[in-house]
Parts: sequence; C-alpha cells; structure tokens
Amino acid sequence: MPKLKPEELESRRQEIIEGARTCFLRNGFHKTTTDEICREASITPGGLYHYFSGKDQIISAVIEQSAKDMLDTLRATTEEAEDTRSAFQRASAFFIEQMQDPERDNVARLDIEIWAETLKNEKLAELNRESWALRREWLENLIKRGVQEGVYHSERADPRGLSSLFMAILIGLRVGKLLWRDDFDLNGAILALYLMNSGGIMSEIPIPEAARGPVAAVAGGRRR
Repeated sequence: MPKLKPEELESRRQEIIEGARTCFLRNGFHKTTTDEICREASITPGGLYHYFSGKDQIISAVIEQSAKDMLDTLRATTEEAEDTRSAFQRASAFFIEQMQDPERDNVARLDIEIWAETLKNEKLAELNRESWALRREWLENLIKRGVQEGVYHSERADPRGLSSLFMAILIGLRVGKLLWRDDFDLNGAILALYLMNSGGIMSEIPIPEAARGPVAAVAGGRRR
C-alpha cells in the first residue's frame, strides 16, 4: 500500500466509516459484510484491514463518528444563540427537522439493532453509553445555562435528571414514529412536550402522599 500522508490516511478512514454507515443503514450491521463495505468505500479488503481490524471495530468507529457529528451540529446550532430560550428554540427546530426526515427511520432502525447487540457485547455497550452520555452532557449544560438565566427554577430544576428525561423522550419519539408509523402523532407529541416543559398542561403537579419528600422537593408546588 502506498505511503500516505496523515491527512490522507484520516480522509481515507473517514471514507470507510461513511461507506460502512451507508451499508449499515441500508442493511443493518448484522447483514452487512466487509465485502459490501469495501465496495461502498471503493477499497480492497487488504486496504480495509489496514485501517480496521474487523467489522466490530468499524461499528465502533461509526458510533463514535455519529456522536461527534451530532454534537458538532448541536453546538453550532446553539452556541451563537443570545440566550437559553433562543438556544432551545434553535435546538428544537433542528430536532423537529430531523424527526421529519425519512432517513431518520433508518437511523432509528440501526440504533435499535445496536442497542440489542449491546445487551450481549459489553465493549460495544460501554462505547454506546459513552456516545449517548456526550449528547446528554451537552443538554445538561444547556439546562444549567437555563437555570442561571432563570428559565428554570433554580431550586426545582435538576439538570442531570431533566436532561436524562429529555433524552429518553426524544429516543421514545423516534422509536414510536418507527414502530407505529401513521398511528403515531409525532407533531402532537412534540407539542405536548413543549407544553409540559413550559408548565402549560397542568397548573399544579399532583403528588401522592407516599411520594412526598425527595420528589416533592424537586417537583412540588405551582408551576409558573
């Protein structure tokens, strides 16, 4: 193999990752063969193994690259916002646009396949947790900024808990859209999420007597 400059090696590596991601989105990673990845990336099997030891390492690279690309986009979307409200508006517009993109269904299918694999592959599970933790940390920092600016009540808002909740809801929206298709009211669900976040559905949060204590300290009282 001809000796390449470091930037050329990295560029070729990225081409392989993109080719593999295309194959995984099209066929799932279990059905995708290294030969298919080679054809998609226009590289020989020997050339492929110069960059990656096998398909598991390619899958890991795809997960890492997807997380990096998403974070770069989110940061670019929100960092120039004047305040937290504007940042949330920009991020929300981005997520809505992403949800409406038919290609996102293939991404959701691939994520579900990866999640199933993580139940029996601890190395992949750890990498997947780290990639999603990066997304959650970005959201947690945005919520912390909101607390400082008074968007969220400083004594009630738990940035870690709230970011975890939002992440779970966003993942649930993607899975619901994929599983239930036209029966899933995506726009209505997004509107309901906005109303919940702004306190627009209920003027007070009912808390059963047995749940008072830690929950009441965070969520109790009247929403404003």
